[in-house]
Amino acid sequence: MFTSITDMFEKLQERFNPDKARGDKALIAFELGGEGGGSFWLQVNDGALNVGEGTPPSEADAILRAEAADLMKIMGGELNPMMAFMSGKVKVERNMGMVMKLMGWFGM
Repeated sequence: MFTSITDMFEKLQERFNPDKARGDKALIAFELGGEGGGSFWLQVNDGALNVGEGTPPSEADAILRAEAADLMKIMGGELNPMMAFMSGKVKVERNMGMVMKLMGWFGM
């Protein structure tokens, strides 16, 4: 499992399925609260993934807000992403479709 939210973002590359992201272009910002929280982003461009911490390089297509611990549970398979959204643990601004695609890119 992940030791921290930074560890999780660093390991995203290993879980990324570039074939699922062919033709996709998206920039998703993550605003995470709680212990270990902060601002992170991921950018997909036709099957390529870039990840960073801090302010995204341009305006995000979608913004995902959650507690850092909840996002680690989602990415670790311990919390169903749709249940987290429906229960208000995850909030999405702007393009919800991009966040739905994110689940496919990482096999969730």
